[in-house]
Amino acid sequence: MPCAKSRTSQQAWFHLLIARVLALRDGVIFTSLRGFSHAVMELDSLEVVNLWKSRHDDRSVVAPILDEVRELVSGFESFSIQHVRRWADNSAHLCVKLVCTLEVSSSWLDDSQDFLLNCLRADCTGNTYQ
Repeated sequence: MPCAKSRTSQQAWFHLLIARVLALRDGVIFTSLRGFSHAVMELDSLEVVNLWKSRHDDRSVVAPILDEVRELVSGFESFSIQHVRRWADNSAHLCVKLVCTLEVSSSWLDDSQDFLLNCLRADCTGNTYQ
């Protein structure tokens, strides 16, 4: 049974890695469609950040998706990816939770959301958001 458990763990890791890279790609597409030419993407996955920075790991299962992201960002004036610790990423996690409950697509470029402003304040002061 240990082998079966290990295989399940590896499959979960594999799916999580793909999901994280697809989320990066979707964020880049969103940014590009909104007409931004400068972008900094913050990820709480050090593995994805390292894969992006290495640029030579063609054997990675996510290499084709990262190549697509590279092509998408080639039109940006500036683009970077940075790692952030998961505890400092409360704002993003709250946005994901909210989006999962919505039945329509939405963006808040011209409208601030109170829950998000409070969370950003907590992130900036280093407090834990409750």
